[in-house]
Amino acid sequence: MKIISLSQKKFKSLTPLILPKEVIYTESKLYEYRYKGEDKIVKSLLRLQGQDFGNKLYTLEMLDNNKEYLPNSFYIPDALLSVGGEVEGFTIPKAEGINLSVLLNDSKVDLSVKKFFLKKIGEILNQLKYIRKTTPLKDIYINDLNTSNFIANTLNSELYVIDLDSVKIGTNSANPARFLTSKSLLNEVNGKYKINNDEKVLGHVIADENSDLYCYIIVILNYLYGSNINNLSLTEFYNYMNYLEYIGINKQLIDYFERIVINKNNENPVDLIDSITDEQIYRANNRVYKLVRK
Repeated sequence: MKIISLSQKKFKSLTPLILPKEVIYTESKLYEYRYKGEDKIVKSLLRLQGQDFGNKLYTLEMLDNNKEYLPNSFYIPDALLSVGGEVEGFTIPKAEGINLSVLLNDSKVDLSVKKFFLKKIGEILNQLKYIRKTTPLKDIYINDLNTSNFIANTLNSELYVIDLDSVKIGTNSANPARFLTSKSLLNEVNGKYKINNDEKVLGHVIADENSDLYCYIIVILNYLYGSNINNLSLTEFYNYMNYLEYIGINKQLIDYFERIVINKNNENPVDLIDSITDEQIYRANNRVYKLVRK
């Protein structure tokens, strides 16, 4: 992996990247940077030593070594950043578009566009499944799959995956993920998700196909619910599932939703998203749901 060297003075002059309020990001500091005529994002890491730092460097190296197998939608880190002779972080090509969190929360965006980009996530997961089957890269999962880690380009109808240093690849350790925590619904299922028991490693779950699909389904449900459904109790979750059935959501889609909390492999709901009507999206929102329950 190539290295870009900056002086301390040049690094301190970089412009911080201003993120929309909808985007949740706490792991590191981000900066804008123009390098040889190309716009980049600099990710300055908070942990620059120890096991977590070594795991991060290994992940970056694996992404770089296997980029020929990865989807074009992956915005792969392209260089380590050295400041004053010490690794400070890395650079990523800047993806043009709108953060998916912003797009899904924008009332001016047509619901058909939102469903289109939600489907794109499922298509990317299908691509990864194909890559695992047909290339030497047998262990690649998004892991921290949440709307803040996607950029939607409405001009070319493409969805880009960013923040890839948190992926599961090769033999790297479990990385933290927004929807894969000790408080998530997934903890209601014994033996299905790979819970990490190494206290020295930050991630709660070792990512696999089930965990990626879990996160994808949580993204869809959060969009429908209009809030975070991931921390509901199991009883509250099933009450909401019953409500979705009441308003006419496709029964197979509800079955896929419910699979995330039972001991069956999760299924990709990508082909069922178009079955959700605009009226159902409106009625699925938690404000309407709570009024109906009164």
